[in-house]
Amino acid sequence: MKKVLGFLLLAGSALALPPYLHTPAELSALAAGAPAALKKVVTTVVDKQVAAPSGDRHDYVSYARYWWPDPAKPDGLPFISRDGQHNREQVARGDRHRIGEFCETVDTLAAAWAVNRDEAAARRAGEWLRAWFVTPATRMNPHLEYAQVRLGHNKNQGNPSGMLDSRGFANVVDALRLLDDSPALTAEEKTAIRSWFGQFLDWFTTAKIAVAERKAKNNHGSWYFAQAVPIARYLGRDDLARTLCEESRALFCQQIQPDGSQPEEIRRVDGLGYSRFNLEAQFQVVRQAAGLGLDLWHYTAPHGASLRAALDFLRPYNAAPEKWPHSQHEKLKPGFLDELIQQAAEFDRTLPRAS
Repeated sequence: MKKVLGFLLLAGSALALPPYLHTPAELSALAAGAPAALKKVVTTVVDKQVAAPSGDRHDYVSYARYWWPDPAKPDGLPFISRDGQHNREQVARGDRHRIGEFCETVDTLAAAWAVNRDEAAARRAGEWLRAWFVTPATRMNPHLEYAQVRLGHNKNQGNPSGMLDSRGFANVVDALRLLDDSPALTAEEKTAIRSWFGQFLDWFTTAKIAVAERKAKNNHGSWYFAQAVPIARYLGRDDLARTLCEESRALFCQQIQPDGSQPEEIRRVDGLGYSRFNLEAQFQVVRQAAGLGLDLWHYTAPHGASLRAALDFLRPYNAAPEKWPHSQHEKLKPGFLDELIQQAAEFDRTLPRAS
């Protein structure tokens, strides 16, 4: 009972955590990239050379990066999985890099407004936001039905893992909050963007492939919540956000062993990188949950699992990733865990412990 109370202790309390995804220091670092971000050309989903299988250029499409043509088949179909081996040529055919650049650029430009009151940055952020969500000629349709297509499978429809592609939308709704008092958008445009995200969240919580991702037991499930929670909060749907936070808590209790290991991630070709990737998502939910008065950081499951334990399990390899005793195909640099360690220290400073 005490552990459950620990999860609920913050309800109704004022929290020291900023209401955004980024700390002030992180915002300052992002703002430094504004000069380069201002020079980036606005691109959207309609700029791809080949439309989605639907034929509609406004439909987002991407291709699964670990899937390759089958050399035993004349046409290579259906594609086969090679975990950890990036099919960059195939990925480049879709919109994955465009959605990533959009989210990162708007994040940077919004930070420049928040930190420096840079009007040029705010107005440029508005141009990106209008292009993606408002302008009829360029806007994205509010769904991911063709995300991470595996050619030759499922009639070339998308699959649940494609829900990872929009994880940057958490940063976009964060940017929208930061830009609220800026000249980036008119009141009508803000309403239109809110409507777009309302449609997207409805799809994200009801579509077959999205619901399947919500049930995923590995980092895919974690990243589902890491984006669904902030979008729900942005739309004022705090009851839904709380439900999602509770599901996220239940998920990490399944993912993490008492010693802090994450079997679902460790079994991957890049087990260390994916263990860190999963915690990144869960830490994002911790921050969002705190804004709702919920403390996930200090929660310990009945069998001993906790987010702190998962971070501590990875700490010995932060300075020497090469000492990781399991598979890690892609080389990681020392300090790959620094950002999460800093976030954990912030949680310790700003979230009161359960009594």
